[in-house]
Amino acid sequence: MGGAGAAPAMKMSDIFILVGVSILVGGLFIHGLSSSKPVPGDAEPFANGASLLKQDTIEFSIETSNDSVVSIEIQNEDQESVFTDTKTVAGGGSETVKFTASEGGFFTYSIEFVEGSGDVYVDVDRNLFIDFIIYPIGALCLLFGFYKRKDEQQGEALDAVLEGPAQVVVE
Repeated sequence: MGGAGAAPAMKMSDIFILVGVSILVGGLFIHGLSSSKPVPGDAEPFANGASLLKQDTIEFSIETSNDSVVSIEIQNEDQESVFTDTKTVAGGGSETVKFTASEGGFFTYSIEFVEGSGDVYVDVDRNLFIDFIIYPIGALCLLFGFYKRKDEQQGEALDAVLEGPAQVVVE
């Protein structure tokens, strides 16, 4: 299945444009695709974790379908409990619980519906907006790619067929 032709080499400007667009689209997916997690009452506690810097916050938004009792526990890297809260939420109601990290590190959280069931949405808010650094990096790659493309086009020689003056043939 070998071809007999040769493809032209990919230009550096095209690579930077491709990388820049990929980073920007990837950033949109990272920040845009978040959803709530349904947690039934009879299931195991939902557990996950997040790396936080000092003063970063985790916000738990709880929406219930019936009268529920929700327990939230957050542990630090040493498995010491740093935050515990139990909320009673009426059916069809919602409740928000916020935790602010007093020190940096990896925190593990678990959410358990002691009674009832519902959905939990977990939002990590960064104090330094370090999650958004990918957008300037993607924009810089994209702009540099466009700059390189313009620079490459100025240095190209124009291919043209030069013909002599038009000749008139009389018969």
